[in-house]
Amino acid sequence: MKFMKYLAVLAMALFALSSCETDVEQVRINPESEFVTPILSEQGDIVINGDNIDVESITFTCSEADFGQPIAVSYKLYFEKDGTETFVAESNYPAITIEKSDLNGKVVNNLGVEANSAATINAYIIAFAGASDLSTQKSNTISFTVQTFKAAMRNYYICGVFNGWNAGGAVEIWENKGGSNVYEAMLHLTEDAANSPGLSGFKVLKNQAWDGGEMGYGNFSTVGKDFTASSDGNLVLPAGIWHITVDLNNMAIDAKQYSQVDVMGSFNGWGDPVVMEYDPTNNIWKAAITGGSEYKFRLNGSWDINYGGGTEASELYPDGFELVQGAGNILAPGSGNIVVELHANCTPWAVTYSAAE
Repeated sequence: MKFMKYLAVLAMALFALSSCETDVEQVRINPESEFVTPILSEQGDIVINGDNIDVESITFTCSEADFGQPIAVSYKLYFEKDGTETFVAESNYPAITIEKSDLNGKVVNNLGVEANSAATINAYIIAFAGASDLSTQKSNTISFTVQTFKAAMRNYYICGVFNGWNAGGAVEIWENKGGSNVYEAMLHLTEDAANSPGLSGFKVLKNQAWDGGEMGYGNFSTVGKDFTASSDGNLVLPAGIWHITVDLNNMAIDAKQYSQVDVMGSFNGWGDPVVMEYDPTNNIWKAAITGGSEYKFRLNGSWDINYGGGTEASELYPDGFELVQGAGNILAPGSGNIVVELHANCTPWAVTYSAAE
């Protein structure tokens, strides 16, 4: 009987312990009727120009949200115009600061406001309870005017196996639009045969230096399915031709692979394609063609993706012009052998020429 008594006490103790563990694991918050909604403070009109775009910031403040429990709260700021919404920035405090350059990019690129114009923008904050977003509270909506500015294009750099890990020679990748904070480039990532056969590692740099801020696999919240991480934290892709997109708004990186970049043209009767070679020193794709001939660029050895001549001069390469997907043939200048240079580190891609060696 005494043995049975001890078993009963042990069972009750285990039940009580499991109940306590369950109570600890399940976070409970008060009913929504007891929540305190954050109140977003009014914001004066914002003027963005060439003098302040890179040196000033704007802070949006709100009262603290309360979910009835001592639980971590995060605050996310959103902009809206004519039914289009965009996420702007977030903070763990009821104050969210954004640089004018990034704010300008959100308004121009995400909300479709013309550069160098004024527009009324609506803003609100959503407070999130807990790391798992157990519940949310939306603030009031405020309105203000933003005077936008045509931002200069910004660039980051990529350094890796393909350029001998030479940070001083890291290649530029440019924003797809001024102020977008999204950077794109097509590179040929060569194999690290000695250490990782079939693979190629790299990092994203803010400057052409290792001490200026570098980003590897662990720095990105979202990484494309083709990426892996090396033991020392590098971003790794299979060796080959990749179009890489670095989205610093969302700390995301993705890549799309191509099998070949080539040129087809009248210089050889539109016969065999001339495969372009990537020059990691000058960050260009190049091929020798004949001046005075017509030509187009292709991807994957097919006409499915082809690029012809546009009518716009290149913003980043003033001696060249922009490419347009599916546009007509391009007329090469001059006569004799020349080198056509494809700049695939900007959006749209650009073309320049140089003399054949």
